[in-house]
Amino acid sequence: MDQYLSVPGQYAFVRRTPEGTQPNRITMTVFEDFMCPSCYAASRDLFPALKKKYADQLEVQYLAFPFIHPESRLAARAYAIAQDLGFGEAMQKALFQAHFEQQADVESKEGLAKVADGIGLAPEVLLPQLEGDGGNAALERIQEQAESYQIDGTPTIILDGWIKVTEIAQDNLTKVIDGMLEKKKLLASRDSQPTSKARKAAP
Repeated sequence: MDQYLSVPGQYAFVRRTPEGTQPNRITMTVFEDFMCPSCYAASRDLFPALKKKYADQLEVQYLAFPFIHPESRLAARAYAIAQDLGFGEAMQKALFQAHFEQQADVESKEGLAKVADGIGLAPEVLLPQLEGDGGNAALERIQEQAESYQIDGTPTIILDGWIKVTEIAQDNLTKVIDGMLEKKKLLASRDSQPTSKARKAAP
């Protein structure tokens, strides 16, 4: 952790070491609520801008976290189900658009069926899972994760599983991500250098 203390920007360490990190690549985990205006704004403007800037150096993982609006739990379950079926990215965008742009109902199974149908996910596939327990296990795991990170709002961003960004703004995120990438580059360069040990000359 000490090696990263000089990274610029507003953030806090939530672990002493990173989790599953990759050289020259940052994993950004986003906890979001589909009825949260700030989450919608970030998904529309901030995250696409960061992806454009960093391309393959930034991997973004979205986690549905119905924290601000408990009534968004059904939409969060629908998103978790869609993720398992390969429709995660499309469902995320469609849920935000349905709620904030189209004022569509994303609090009912019928409304969510229409959202799913719009992205090519058959309602007859989604609805039986919503009628049952589909998505609940994923949300419970996310809840446990959120508690371990002491998350108290959305959106919350965790970088490489151990750095929580405390100011969700593009300039701050850029500072932190640039600093982390630079640290990774320096550490990789140091680790790749051969080590040599002095040998005592034979008598």
